[in-house]
Amino acid sequence: MKSLFRCLLTVLFLTIFGLQAQQNFINVPSSEVTKQGKFFLQQQINFNGIIQANSTIDYGFGKGFEAGFNILGLNYNEKAKSFFNNDTNFKDPYNPLIAFNALKQFKLSDNSNICIGGQLGANFRNGVKTREAGIAYLNFSRKDLFGENSQLVFGLYYNSRHYGGQGNRLGIWSGLQVPITKKIYGVVESIIGSNAISYTTIAGMYFAKKSLPLTLGLQIPNASRNAYSIVFEITYIPQ
Repeated sequence: MKSLFRCLLTVLFLTIFGLQAQQNFINVPSSEVTKQGKFFLQQQINFNGIIQANSTIDYGFGKGFEAGFNILGLNYNEKAKSFFNNDTNFKDPYNPLIAFNALKQFKLSDNSNICIGGQLGANFRNGVKTREAGIAYLNFSRKDLFGENSQLVFGLYYNSRHYGGQGNRLGIWSGLQVPITKKIYGVVESIIGSNAISYTTIAGMYFAKKSLPLTLGLQIPNASRNAYSIVFEITYIPQ
């Protein structure tokens, strides 16, 4: 299974590198592509006893392609006043991770598309062997189904043990974004499974500017080992 996953991710990145780089609702990829020649930026911070930062930068290459990189799981313990990492405990995801991400979007119509994407990276070395970690997924996206500018996404994902920790490797996820006013959107997403990324998130998104949405929400664990957390996200979407 490990060799199959490595092979799948290798083929994915060799064939679609330069694709969309993981624009998310919160944690579920939205299947949107950065405009050609533009950069997309997203910073997520989670609060649940620790402070965790997840960073994304992407570049659009055109024709439904985008690529970028992530720094995932940068954890800070307020009580200890220090950063900490995991590179030995197989029950939890390895962190922090430096990962490349990629996505290819295939248009089905003006309002719907299918995309294939993933992330592939490794943990910071700390006197132990570096381990690869990654996730691959296939999404379907439909716009304007629940009103103008709404978006529904659902799909399948496969994650490695060092990416998702203990629990399921294959799972499903979905996300929904619906406008409430011109500047305020409601966001709901769910990652179904028993691993460390399995959460349902309810959030509100406020467009301070057309290119600068701010998101605040509550992450509800779908797995008993996960903890409730507050999530904040600031995003730059090039126009």
